[in-house]
Amino acid sequence: MADKRNDIPMHRLEEMTDQGFHLKKVDVQSETVKQGVLLGSHRDDHYLFFLGLTGMGSVMVDFEEFTLEANTLFYILPGQMHSYRGSDAAATGWFMALDPGLVPDSFRAVLENPLLSIKPVAVMPAELEPMLQCLELMDTLQRRLDPCYSRQAVYHMLSAFTAMFTDVYARQQCIPADKVSRSQTIMLEFRKLLSVEYKQLKSAGEYAAALHLSLSYLNEAVKDTTGFTVSYWIQQQIVLEAKRLLYYSQYSVKEIAHRLGYEDHTYFSRLFKKTVGRTPLEFRGLYR
Repeated sequence: MADKRNDIPMHRLEEMTDQGFHLKKVDVQSETVKQGVLLGSHRDDHYLFFLGLTGMGSVMVDFEEFTLEANTLFYILPGQMHSYRGSDAAATGWFMALDPGLVPDSFRAVLENPLLSIKPVAVMPAELEPMLQCLELMDTLQRRLDPCYSRQAVYHMLSAFTAMFTDVYARQQCIPADKVSRSQTIMLEFRKLLSVEYKQLKSAGEYAAALHLSLSYLNEAVKDTTGFTVSYWIQQQIVLEAKRLLYYSQYSVKEIAHRLGYEDHTYFSRLFKKTVGRTPLEFRGLYR
């Protein structure tokens, strides 16, 4: 096997489009499906939304496999490692890559809520029809020759689609989607900062200072939203990134520890085993 010592590839939406979104109708012969299989494990800096009309195969997301069946919705958050495994049957549906800046905060509060189970959900015919109409209209508008006016129209349709998409997830799992509380806003800001600074900032106090909040207030907001403390989420972020590197790269455990900001790799190994229940090398052996 080739010695892959590179980091997990990060695909950026700006390399695909300058419009902030990329919408494609999918079928089993489409380039979207073929390219998805060829890409292998990677991450994106944007949301991915799927609407499957017939079976669209399976997706591995952060070491959990999901099957995309007929009439289901599914999405992948920015930064999640994933790989598409294809389908043996006819696959039809829609795929959308969307810049996080085009997703309203109230919808992001639901989609990024740690209590929300990100798994494929069934969509009823009454919910499916307006979503399909919206996607078809966006697809038509983006093909027009008057990009200025069409683009603005598409952006409005994007808000409508993400609203309907989020509503299905929110109602099925009883997550309020009508407003963003102060605690949810703080949680989103904390998670955004954590996803960028987890290698440098390791303590709850450092995140509180960076967000200009008291530690007690930050902990209260995060725990009120998720049921867990700031320290818990810091640990989860580090362990998840360690899992990604153990799976994708050939870095040694010591190298991975250093890349994640730990000078003492034995401490990192103990932290990993305490959280995962396996040593880093046991985890690598299991998933390889």
